[in-house]
Amino acid sequence: MENPKMLRIIIVTVMVVLIGIIGFASVEYTSQVGFCNSCHEMNEAFAGWETGVHGGEHCYGCHTDDGIIAKAKVKANGLREVYIHFTEDVNMDEVQAEVADNRCEKCHKFTKDEDEKSMPEKRIAAFHIQHKEYNFNCVTCHITVGHTNNAFVGFKNEACQKCHVSKV
Repeated sequence: MENPKMLRIIIVTVMVVLIGIIGFASVEYTSQVGFCNSCHEMNEAFAGWETGVHGGEHCYGCHTDDGIIAKAKVKANGLREVYIHFTEDVNMDEVQAEVADNRCEKCHKFTKDEDEKSMPEKRIAAFHIQHKEYNFNCVTCHITVGHTNNAFVGFKNEACQKCHVSKV
């Protein structure tokens, strides 16, 4: 090619396209459910998710809000987690992912209009509404729901006892 300007334009265009393809492929690859388990720290949490009540749901359902900005934030946080994986010892007992109520409420809705539901469902809905009025969030009681077979680990014992055990 005799025109160096045209050659530069072609090279830049090819580079931009390649970077775009690699970036898109990376995002897609790291968005697969199995990728979450590629770090040994996640083995126990992944096994609990896989056999638990939410085993068929994608990780993003609970750990990401909707939209491209939210996904970009998760990817940026993922880069931070990769850095931590390679530079620090991670104690998973100290790791607590934030799960906002709106993510739970995409599938689990509890409203005051429960006329069409059965009596047990009405009681469950009323129970959840009451606790929402006291500003409890879903993970206050359901802390391990995403990564264990026991969806109500707090409901039956320790989380309830934080508030409902008399101080003797």
